Amino acid sequence: MTPPDAVNPYGAAPPPPPEGPSGRQRPRAVDYSFWAGVASPIIGLVLFAVASTTLTDAELEMVISQAEAAGQQQITLDQARALFQVTIAIAAVFCLVLAGLWIMFLVFMRNGRNWARIVITVVGVLWFLLTIPTVVGGSTGGIAAVLLAVLQLAALAATIIYAYTTPANTHFQSR
Repeated sequence: MTPPDAVNPYGAAPPPPPEGPSGRQRPRAVDYSFWAGVASPIIGLVLFAVASTTLTDAELEMVISQAEAAGQQQITLDQARALFQVTIAIAAVFCLVLAGLWIMFLVFMRNGRNWARIVITVVGVLWFLLTIPTVVGGSTGGIAAVLLAVLQLAALAATIIYAYTTPANTHFQSR
């Protein structure tokens, strides 16, 4: 055993790598893509809440009358409200599961997995296309729903665009 003040004949140990095992730092574009992607389902859930809470009794009565005209079983306004609330609860759970999966793929993308970037791109483009009718005027919720939909479209576009910038491309190619 050598005394503590003895000189090490082998020199000092090499310093640890600066960022992870590859020694490369994640580009900011990937982080921007990640955070814009995280904002998308949050905005979507707020949009869902706004659209589902703005349904009026007049709109429910219109749905009831259309169902009666189609020859379906007659229901009361209270039954229609209850059915609507159950449907909203099921849809909310479904949206939360999808949001969790979306964020999981974002985490994989942020960690440099190119396959996750491709999944985010495909799902993001589909999500973008499904949100456009809300902007054009195909949903309830008024101007608040339209503004939230525009914000969500911007977040989705930023997620995909940042994921394919030059610094992000080199991040995904190095893995």
